[in-house]
Amino acid sequence: MTELQQLLADANNGIDEVSRLLRQDAGLTARVVRIANGIVFNRGEAVGSLEGALGRIGFNEVHRLAGAAVLRQLASMEFAFYPISTFAFCRNSLFVAFLMEEMAGYAELDPRVSYTTGLLRSVGKLLLDATARAERRSEEALPLGHDGLIAWEQQVFGLTHPDVASAVLRAWRFPVEVFMPIRDHYLHGLAVEPHVSCQVLNLASAFAEEQGWGLPGETLYWNAASAFQARLRISSDERTEIVERAAGQTRRFLRALDQSDSETVSLQSAEL
Repeated sequence: MTELQQLLADANNGIDEVSRLLRQDAGLTARVVRIANGIVFNRGEAVGSLEGALGRIGFNEVHRLAGAAVLRQLASMEFAFYPISTFAFCRNSLFVAFLMEEMAGYAELDPRVSYTTGLLRSVGKLLLDATARAERRSEEALPLGHDGLIAWEQQVFGLTHPDVASAVLRAWRFPVEVFMPIRDHYLHGLAVEPHVSCQVLNLASAFAEEQGWGLPGETLYWNAASAFQARLRISSDERTEIVERAAGQTRRFLRALDQSDSETVSLQSAEL
């Protein structure tokens, strides 16, 4: 994702450079081609190559689509400890990503970096849940109380998903512009004024909550959202338009991913 951002930021790069990068992951390559042939992006004859898929999808969609496909690969199993379905997780991640992209201009942030930040906002939950699933198979998940997600994670795991995400994203060589807002957007224990990217991510998460697409245990962390909206000078009408556009994009990408998953299952069944 971070290498793809760098490639697309340079106007001298084209389909050949992007194809070379994406081909490093055969599963991702196959998924992109399937999505390009699906009902959301299909414009006629089927394409059989990654280059053809990229030509159909267009460069503006490549980064979004690759990120969404990677997220779907990561969220391939139901949560064992968090009271979250994989559908709700993917919907929230995509919606927050599109909201971040929409609001990037208000905060003078890079839209692609903002999209990536929103998309990976909750990746620490995936990592904590997968680790706990492997190490604590006989344990039952504690119910999520009224003290909020961070307190619950401290009790269950001894650490929080923003800290885990920050450490892992650094190890994966993501820039500070991605992992810092993910680490701090809950505003938990901050001794200084949050960076504007943290404010935008907090606001995007609050919009998701209001849409009914939030995640359990997070409501109390969005108390500062209205102040952040005023600070970014987003009017009520603009807010409505931002949410509607982001929701439309989220539904569109969920349809594309769902069809891609269905085709994968059909292919696997045929092979069996």
